[in-house]
Amino acid sequence: MKKSLIFGKVGGGGNLTAAPFNFCRVEKIIKKCYISDMVHHKHAFTLAEVLITLGIIGIVAAMTLPVLISNHNKNIAETRLKRIASVLNSVVKLAEVDYGEPKNWEPAGSADVIKKYFLPYLPGSSFISESELAGYRVYVSSSDGNDSFTMNGGYASGLKLKTGETIHVPNGINENSGLLQIGVLIRENTKSKYISGKEYFTFFMDLSKGVVDVKPWAEKWGVKSCTDNRSLLLSQCKSSTGHSALCLMLIECNGWEIPDDYPIRF
Repeated sequence: MKKSLIFGKVGGGGNLTAAPFNFCRVEKIIKKCYISDMVHHKHAFTLAEVLITLGIIGIVAAMTLPVLISNHNKNIAETRLKRIASVLNSVVKLAEVDYGEPKNWEPAGSADVIKKYFLPYLPGSSFISESELAGYRVYVSSSDGNDSFTMNGGYASGLKLKTGETIHVPNGINENSGLLQIGVLIRENTKSKYISGKEYFTFFMDLSKGVVDVKPWAEKWGVKSCTDNRSLLLSQCKSSTGHSALCLMLIECNGWEIPDDYPIRF
């Protein structure tokens, strides 16, 4: 009859004096097996495994990268639009100290408005002439490329803020309109071609109140509040270059965050 590896003879009793020796034998056997197992099973990844892994990484990146870029562009737009709204209202208040209430400001062309009411209160900003603005073209996102305008339209001059945004004032101050149009290009690119409601937005200053806000202009289109006629805001935002103010209203009414149903992709 064979002996038990640890306890000696099979069938009970055992040999306790042999236990330490037998445990030692087990330890050596286990150690030997472990080393042998490592030697025989150690191997590198095959080319196929590497290619499959890289393929999976590529698919995941292709799915997530556009979303990350879009969210980044949205964050830039939201931050800059909110800041510019604050800056423009601050400029108006400073100009009021020197020139009185905006409703009493004299009619003036675009260049004079920029130089008199904006530049002195925006340190680090620089003047942009009408001829320079001719190189900036704004397109409608849903058009075939024919619906566009240059930023010098309306004999507009402008300025570049020290933070990089470009502002222009088409038509200047018209005593009959009651509103001062202020176009804003929030970021530039090498092609100088921009999308209305994405890179280009329109603010309006209510001369009777001295407040920069898009809502007084939106009222002319029958939109009297953030919850009124939202379907019109969505459709007009995407369909016309002149309605980038309605795009701005969608964002402003959402707490300066681009809403989920915003009609223009970032």
